[in-house]
Amino acid sequence: MGEYAKYNGKEIKIGTCEAMYYLRYEDRGRVTPLPGNVKPCVDKGLFFRLPFPDEDDQHPGSYRDHNRGYRLMAKEGKYWGNWEPEDLEPGRIQLKHESGLLLCVPCHHGAKLPEIDGIKPHWNGKSWHMELCSVKSMLGGSLWPVYHCRFCRSMWSTEWEEILPYCAADKEMLRRLEAYASLSVPCV
Repeated sequence: MGEYAKYNGKEIKIGTCEAMYYLRYEDRGRVTPLPGNVKPCVDKGLFFRLPFPDEDDQHPGSYRDHNRGYRLMAKEGKYWGNWEPEDLEPGRIQLKHESGLLLCVPCHHGAKLPEIDGIKPHWNGKSWHMELCSVKSMLGGSLWPVYHCRFCRSMWSTEWEEILPYCAADKEMLRRLEAYASLSVPCV
């Protein structure tokens, strides 16, 4: 179900159910919720869009990539390494072929390949899997970082201390996320 609000006198879509795909946390006070829709400054448990610096010129409701994530990686010696948490429950991912063949296979979020009788999977240029995807507003006013597998979209939350070291590749994004972690973003 779509969630709508008014911004600069125009009706805009800010998200779907609790996912505020088109609204940053710091912009929640800039919109006026329409009757029967979420109230971003009041309701808890909402997932807000990340504050990407290259989107600073865009307004609530106008973001193009609704499900954009931020790659989590850290410097390991002289190389950058991807964040790969362990012991996550597998998700599901669909694979399709132009012939019409469709397979649902377990997604192990980059940790390993699925084991399926009669099928031998291989990596064809392994990519990163984990991305910071949103921040969730919690009771008491805190924000929690939420990350997902960028392929099957399974989601988890964690502590800021675990995520922030993997956000250091972009200093401006790190500064913004540290502000979220310390809750220095008022609802204006």
